[in-house]
Amino acid sequence: MTLPIRAARHTACAVARSVARATPTAVWVGLVAQTVFLIAALATDAYDRARSGELVRLAGTYATVVALFGFVHVVCTNPRRAFVANSILYAVFVTLGFARFETTGAFDYGFVNENVRELLTPLGRRLVTSEARPLDASLLLALPLVAGIVALRRWPSQPWRVSFGARALAALACAMVLVGLPAGGVVTHESLTSFAASAYRFHVEDADEQVSADAPLFPFVHDSTPSAAARAVAEPGERRPHVIVLFLESWSGVYTDATSSSGRAYTPVYDAHRRDGLTYDHFYASSIQSSRGRFATLCSLIPLYRGKEFEALADAPLHCLPQVLSEVGYETFLYSASDEPDFEHSTDFFQHIGFDDVRFEDETERGVDPKMWGAGLQDDAYYRKLFAALDDKLAEDPPSPIFTVAINASNHYPFDKNPAHVPDSEGATKYARNYIASLRTSDAWLTTFFEELDKRPALRDAIVVLVGDHSFPADEHGSHFNGLGAYEESFRTAFSLRWRGHVASRVVTGEAASQLDIAPTIIDLLQLREASHFVGRSLFKGNAPNPVPMVQPYDGVHLAAVLYPFKLEVHDSANQRHLYDLSQDPDEERDLYGSPLLVGQTAMLEQTIAGIRESQAVLRAKRVWPGGHTEHVSVAK
Repeated sequence: MTLPIRAARHTACAVARSVARATPTAVWVGLVAQTVFLIAALATDAYDRARSGELVRLAGTYATVVALFGFVHVVCTNPRRAFVANSILYAVFVTLGFARFETTGAFDYGFVNENVRELLTPLGRRLVTSEARPLDASLLLALPLVAGIVALRRWPSQPWRVSFGARALAALACAMVLVGLPAGGVVTHESLTSFAASAYRFHVEDADEQVSADAPLFPFVHDSTPSAAARAVAEPGERRPHVIVLFLESWSGVYTDATSSSGRAYTPVYDAHRRDGLTYDHFYASSIQSSRGRFATLCSLIPLYRGKEFEALADAPLHCLPQVLSEVGYETFLYSASDEPDFEHSTDFFQHIGFDDVRFEDETERGVDPKMWGAGLQDDAYYRKLFAALDDKLAEDPPSPIFTVAINASNHYPFDKNPAHVPDSEGATKYARNYIASLRTSDAWLTTFFEELDKRPALRDAIVVLVGDHSFPADEHGSHFNGLGAYEESFRTAFSLRWRGHVASRVVTGEAASQLDIAPTIIDLLQLREASHFVGRSLFKGNAPNPVPMVQPYDGVHLAAVLYPFKLEVHDSANQRHLYDLSQDPDEERDLYGSPLLVGQTAMLEQTIAGIRESQAVLRAKRVWPGGHTEHVSVAK
């Protein structure tokens, strides 16, 4: 038996040497670089593991690398031209791989297309430079680039000496891998073809979505009437209250009423004050960025998953909450702690939807005021300035009710820019330690907000809403970037509504609600009869809750819907669907999709996903509100 085994080994080694000699240098270089990126991702908690089919994904990754560089080798028979083509291809391959590593897998075409302008702003440059790690750039960008191109020059591959027909068949096989895997929904870790596939989806597939032929011209416009519950809460003939909405930056709801292993609460100030009125344990942001959350909250419309609302709808007729309240006598006031009024076209869009007075911090204070750091003015200092500004407005015209939107800034990515920042000792990773410390500090500063609020008699009976503009993952599932995935930590956020003397303390545990429900709830409490395009529901209406829609515009687009306790997630690029029971499986590990016991729930959630797509088409067609026409809004009798 010894001789046959030795012969087999000898034959295997000979075959391996022949394959190695026949494999182009560019393929080996690409395979090594791809392996380096995967190992680096594994070592830094940045590995983007698929919810299912990870072995297929890995196989597809390496097949794609072979096909990518093999295609160039097959079609470029001139050694000089082959070197130039391989060098360019390899440089793009490594650069995109590095970008994907730095964004923990969220670097797709949609992300670049929609955020490149913001990355060139002062805030964007600060975020990029603050996260730039010279060691990463050296080991994962400069070194692979130099070593790979040197290898291509030092060990050039000889053209395959085969017939034209064989060469054509080889090129076709490579092309079928490069096109067939993305077309078949196989998502790989290879960055170049993934980026190209995301560009195709962005410009071609999504452009095919149209409003249903039988839909009304303005499908979202409907009449709203006050609910019986809201009538019972509001006192007839009472002067309209002031309304304050405070957006809490990057606030993850998974830490609400939760404690660390030592028993210490993560957000004790918010936890205590949310019980002053109505609050939900499962409250969701509609998307994953600040502008999208503000759009959903103020306009009660599902955010886009292709394009940013502040730009794409800059000239679209809208009838959002500021305009509605302005028409019934409210002064509308927005004050942000940020010192970048042009970031994401913020000022223009806020004015477009009806704010009379839009203010941001003075950018010249950066570097002068020690409390101006990170994304804006430190929360406690900002709250004092906010209420000082409200004092001036109340003194100018006491009888006029004010609708105020306040936007804080301290709890902002990358969560370590506070000059007094000390990472929390109880997080599992460095990203979790930074996020938890930042969240706890921002929560402590909420004490200042409530102290300033409660010392002003004129605001004692105001409707006060606290809501996260979006959530943020902190490695609960290995991701610390909000452009990746659709787990609970990417969407669950804070919400509380206080109206002293009117709204009783109530914690809702068995239903889900979202930012879409805030504007309808406010106009319901104010007893307004009006036509609106709000797609959310008043939280005081007793009808059955609607499924909550959510949009992750990046990472191949994830669309999600929650009808608590069930959550459906659809990953477009991978053509995958997952269903979870959040009450039994809060970590989303047991996929129930296809269960015959959940056919009805699945159908309702699928209908909500279809509604997200329909909403995208309506918004892009700018068929939200009749242009140039203002509906009459009146107080309910």
